Amino acid sequence: ISTRDWSSDVCSSDLVPAGAPRPALATEDDVRQAFASAPSVAWSDSASGTYIQNELLSRLGVAQAVKDKGRQIPATPVGEILARHEAAFGCQQRSELQPVPGIDIVGDLPDSLQRTTPYAAAVVAASTHMAQARAFIQFMAGPASRPIISATGLEPASP
Repeated sequence: ISTRDWSSDVCSSDLVPAGAPRPALATEDDVRQAFASAPSVAWSDSASGTYIQNELLSRLGVAQAVKDKGRQIPATPVGEILARHEAAFGCQQRSELQPVPGIDIVGDLPDSLQRTTPYAAAVVAASTHMAQARAFIQFMAGPASRPIISATGLEPASP
């Protein structure tokens, strides 16, 4: 079994504190407006946050506008920051946001702005549980796991 046997992707999503107005996010202009008009912005320190900080804000032309009101959040889910009202708008991978109470996930970034993060599985060559590891990966690659994977905020890879 190789890493090609199972994989999934996770998209970046945008969020607000529970009950706060939800900005439109359908287009690049909507996302630009959401970043520019939010009084404070937070993003993760993971791959998705690095993309936002180093590429997306510049691409949208809002890097300067967000500079003094935005921050990358280390070692804490961005959802927790928004749930405590320490930021008004945030971005993080959907799978990291779903279990956080006190936030509303507004939606995913539009496809034209999205940078998915792939996840894959493999059996470690020195594993003392090779059969169990292979069985787990086979389950994850099968159709029965698709609803479970989706429920966690990941996108199952196409069969």
